[in-house]
Amino acid sequence: MNRIVISSEHDPYYNLALEEDLLKQVQQDEVILYIWQNEKTVVIGRNQNPYLECDVSQLSSNGVRLARRISGGGAVYHDLGNVNFTFIYKESNKDLEKQLNVIKKAVEAFDVAVELSGRNDLTIQGQKFSGHAFYAEDGNEFHHGTLMVDVDVNQLAKVLKPSKLKMEAKGITSVKSRVINLKTLKPSFSVGKLIDSLMYYFEEDYGGTSKPLEYNSQCYKPKNLQKYKDPGWIYGECPKYDVMLERKASLGIVQALLSVENGKIKKLKIYTDSLSIVHNEQIEQQFIGMEFDQIREDKLWDTIEANVKLSSHRIGTVSG
Repeated sequence: MNRIVISSEHDPYYNLALEEDLLKQVQQDEVILYIWQNEKTVVIGRNQNPYLECDVSQLSSNGVRLARRISGGGAVYHDLGNVNFTFIYKESNKDLEKQLNVIKKAVEAFDVAVELSGRNDLTIQGQKFSGHAFYAEDGNEFHHGTLMVDVDVNQLAKVLKPSKLKMEAKGITSVKSRVINLKTLKPSFSVGKLIDSLMYYFEEDYGGTSKPLEYNSQCYKPKNLQKYKDPGWIYGECPKYDVMLERKASLGIVQALLSVENGKIKKLKIYTDSLSIVHNEQIEQQFIGMEFDQIREDKLWDTIEANVKLSSHRIGTVSG
């Protein structure tokens, strides 16, 4: 039987840990719709460096938490004006078109026209209100994303500091100009009404659902909660660097941070907002000790690009 799960917690670490638990628990004959909200949080992708994606000093001074998810993709800002959704299923039950149709119909019920843009965005009138990411593990998969209803875009602009290359590639001059709240388009939008609409169209398209299940910290303790709270997980290995190389690859923006000493690469760390989970450890070690020059730089990009493509095929993620 399909399930609707709602978290009544607004703690990003609890909600991300619960999402991972649901991923591991999903049964062969079900699809889960998980609905959740975070209070004032920047959530970065699995392979991202927080110092390159957001203004960490602005986070603490504005009471904004930082969290890292297990999926790929870019950094997003959450507050209670945003609704997060996650479709959780066995890979054999994956139906991206059907999942997107639930979101599309839930939003279009408010008399707006939704478009799919790029690899993972939903837009209205060319402006983004929803970004998506994907994750697969041991035959289980999820597709999750944001729905901006009434987010504080001034706060968003303060704390998010996305790649200049990413912004230029999209022809956009600021963070605020590329996103829009649904409530700005139609005042009839509200968080509560949109959640009701999501549940209605999920039940219409998937059927077989019972009463929505509410989770909170009193009734359920996620297994990996401490992992998501751990600074080692949140910040990862973010070394000091002398050179940052950045390039738009086929599946996203790639940043290579190098520590160069006497013309040789001493340390290398690779970050990406690819929707695939990319393991670059072997590549990082491969270039240690090499001379840093244009030839090596070109070879580095070719190697990274090949690895990103391989990872995408290996785990079977989807880029919309």
